[in-house]
Amino acid sequence: MVQLWVNLPAAEKMSPPRYQEILDRQIPRVTLADEAGSVRVIAGDWNGVTGPARTVTPLGVFDLRLNAGRDIIVPAPEGHTAIVLVQHGQVAIDGQSLAAGELALLERSDRDVSLRCDDTAMVLVLTGEPINEPVVGQGPFVMNTREEIHQAIRDYQSGRMGHLQ
Repeated sequence: MVQLWVNLPAAEKMSPPRYQEILDRQIPRVTLADEAGSVRVIAGDWNGVTGPARTVTPLGVFDLRLNAGRDIIVPAPEGHTAIVLVQHGQVAIDGQSLAAGELALLERSDRDVSLRCDDTAMVLVLTGEPINEPVVGQGPFVMNTREEIHQAIRDYQSGRMGHLQ
């Protein structure tokens, strides 16, 4: 299981919190060509299949189950940053091997991501349009400045972020 927290642009940081429950049956699956495996499209678009997750900025979240000895192309929109997390097995990106538990942050480019599956693998691929704003994090808080972080902590401590029942 992977839990994702997504940074927001400064203009959206103080918007009301939102949680999306997305059940397995709501996630479309695509069978990959040449018996390469399958992909669950959680967010974004995979060759015309759109995932159910609603995002503030353009994102792709793809859960791949890959068969050994196959090559696949992962769609990455122009200008997006891409991250590849190998959860199980082993894959290669441009000849560089990644094993279970390893993550690759790919440079932005105008090309899709080419994966070679050396072993049966589970891979999470994330793509996103860069926000191009400063990032300052402390604990569960991510803001744009140290001052905003301190204010977020004060807001939390004073109960202004809501209460759990």
